[in-house]
Amino acid sequence: MDETKGRAYPMEYTEEELRRLRFQGRYWGDISLQVLREAGIGTGMRVLDLGCGAGDFSLQAADLVGPSGSVLGIDRSPPALQRASRRAAALRVNHLRFKAADLETVDLPLTFDALIGRFILMFLADPTSTLNRMVDRLDPGGVAAFIETDLAVARSIPSVPRVETVLEWIRETFRRSGISLDLGPRLWRVFRDAGLEEPRLVVRQKLHPAPCREGVRWVAELVRSLVPEMARLGVVSAEEVGIETLEERLHQALLSRQATLCTPLVVGACSRVRAS
Repeated sequence: MDETKGRAYPMEYTEEELRRLRFQGRYWGDISLQVLREAGIGTGMRVLDLGCGAGDFSLQAADLVGPSGSVLGIDRSPPALQRASRRAAALRVNHLRFKAADLETVDLPLTFDALIGRFILMFLADPTSTLNRMVDRLDPGGVAAFIETDLAVARSIPSVPRVETVLEWIRETFRRSGISLDLGPRLWRVFRDAGLEEPRLVVRQKLHPAPCREGVRWVAELVRSLVPEMARLGVVSAEEVGIETLEERLHQALLSRQATLCTPLVVGACSRVRAS
């Protein structure tokens, strides 16, 4: 989630945010790998990852294409790219490289077999137009695989007021930033209008019963990165958030009601360039 135009990426690229991106990569890693495989990404392919951030999705693609293939991740954040490059070097993934670029203006002389992105189109002012332009970098028969979300469906069952309040903080911050809350269910239309064939869809939602802390951590870490923007936009003050104890308070609130935390819906779309 790294490129914007006409909208501000609501999280600052601090070390904490880069760590959150790493956690997010692991948290959604299973569906990410499933979508890449569903798209047919495999040995020897040349892949372009849009808004690669800390490089988690790029690394998964690099593992699938192997040394005979290549992956280029582009992002406009130098700190994120530095972190991604160090990770690739430490893992000796020599067929993965990164480039600083803005999706709205980048002009790549290369062509690719696959175009991928995770939680990126939602931050674009015109995702269809940008995707359409990037699809032009695909060779005939090239594939696209993107993952987006629907934050509107996140909730607790039975409803836990403290949890619902925090989820609404997140949604309201995104609304005031002009960011799409529900691009995931509309991803098929973006693909169609960008010149891609009707996509195959993969849908996932994680359910965390109260004793499980993983989902609560995902929520709390997202809030941690959003706190400055929440305060700036007048959604909630940092003092009211109380970020240092937020995860524990959410966990205890879920336990008290023996509730289940339902995460946002995640939608993956896989398709090919439409035949002319």
